[in-house]
Amino acid sequence: MLAAAILCFPFVCGAQEQSVVPLKSEPHHHLVVHNDFVNVYSVQVEPKDSVVLHKHEFDAIGIMLNDAEITVRTPGKPDSHQKVVGGQLRLQQAGYVHSTVIDGDTAYRNVTVELLLPQQERRNICASVISGQPLNCPSALSNSAALSEQPQFETNQTKVNLIRLIQQQSVTLDTSAQSRLVVVLDDAAIVTSANSPPRLSRSGDTLWLERNSPAEIFKNDGRKEMRLVTFVFTNEQSAK
Repeated sequence: MLAAAILCFPFVCGAQEQSVVPLKSEPHHHLVVHNDFVNVYSVQVEPKDSVVLHKHEFDAIGIMLNDAEITVRTPGKPDSHQKVVGGQLRLQQAGYVHSTVIDGDTAYRNVTVELLLPQQERRNICASVISGQPLNCPSALSNSAALSEQPQFETNQTKVNLIRLIQQQSVTLDTSAQSRLVVVLDDAAIVTSANSPPRLSRSGDTLWLERNSPAEIFKNDGRKEMRLVTFVFTNEQSAK
């Protein structure tokens, strides 16, 4: 009996190591926004720690807040050693199962946005959000020296844009037509709206702007360029 138990032990351990949790149960993912369109998670993993093996039940866009060295482990595939950079966007499609080990000496900081509506016709625009797919970036974009807004990725339901602001410049985000989610990549954003006093926003902060709510003004109050990632939801009727 003892020999049988010893022989079985490695298989038991292996089964435990391969147990998969849903993203919402992964202990490093902390829910900060939930509505009909999105679940938004704030993620921080210390060096040498790891995100446990989990499954994405919905399409998710991961937004890196800083540079980090990681190893992505997917059952049945070779480990993938990667260097990710602040501002990088990555698509993790529904059904994807993986864990992530933090290899370097820098904590892994990320905002993960789950898109709760079914997404159709996923496509890169000006960023390689889907690895291995071509870009479809317009040759001419209407930007100024103070402000640029560049489309990064889109589906038939969602558009993801990157806004860049130089110091002391501002951008007004209007929600008269669609709801928006805003993810702040850099510190020193001053946010003002009709219904609240000015407030300071930091890297990793998120803000949900409901359709027909007052416009929000983001001002770069720092000494460097400030970036925002915005999600615009184009098919609102599907969530009602």
